[in-house]
Amino acid sequence: MTIRVTTPTTTSGGGVASAQFTYINNGDGYAPGWRREFSRTGDEMTGNLTLRSDDRMHFMIANADGSARAYIYKDKDDTGIHINNGVDGAGDFVLGKDSVLYVPLAVRAGGSKKLAIQSDNNSALNATFNLWGDANRPTVVELDDDQGWHLYSQRNPDGSILFTVDGDIMANRKLNVGAATFSSDGNVNGTVWGGWLNDWLNNIFASRFVRDVRAGNVESAQVWRAYGYNDQAPYVITGVINANTDDLIDNLTRRPLQKNINGIWYNIDFI
Repeated sequence: MTIRVTTPTTTSGGGVASAQFTYINNGDGYAPGWRREFSRTGDEMTGNLTLRSDDRMHFMIANADGSARAYIYKDKDDTGIHINNGVDGAGDFVLGKDSVLYVPLAVRAGGSKKLAIQSDNNSALNATFNLWGDANRPTVVELDDDQGWHLYSQRNPDGSILFTVDGDIMANRKLNVGAATFSSDGNVNGTVWGGWLNDWLNNIFASRFVRDVRAGNVESAQVWRAYGYNDQAPYVITGVINANTDDLIDNLTRRPLQKNINGIWYNIDFI
């Protein structure tokens, strides 16, 4: 025999409103024979609670107005258990049958400062951040998408680490490799150069090779009834002048021939 007792919607004197109590007579073999089985205002149970149906059924926490604050469900033949935050939620968290946790946006770990793994749900491809290893590659942390791998960081059997990228690397400032530096302007700093590569090139090559050649300031001398110029370094004759167009040369002009080495101008010498 089962007896259900429902209390009224309003009470006085400390009574419980809108409650339902269920009492079942378990027979003379039990003491006491009558037991209260269930209370709508809160109770506890020691056995299993089963919802038997092929349709979707929810375990729900509701607000006072009846709106869903949170609920759990699993459809028949579905991918997993769905957990939803109800009216103010942003989608289902799914505990997948494939041992994968699916979240609508991000997973965050930490206290005051948090680390997040997030998807904005607008990428063209799926991506996977995976930890795996084998005998030859004991520990590999790898980033892949549907078309292949992007990068990985690998712990080698000897304990060293290898970082590999399947594409280009863009550094806005510089790349450091041990004590060496690759700068964004193309310069390289390392012990093999004794500092910056451009300084080494300037010291080794610029000091040995001619960058430019020029003729210096002009000088002039009279030739008619005068000595003129002799053969003297670093000068070269740049002009022969016959002002009155007779049979005799009047003046000569010359300039020093100069070379630029490592930014400094030097007069040339003759053999």
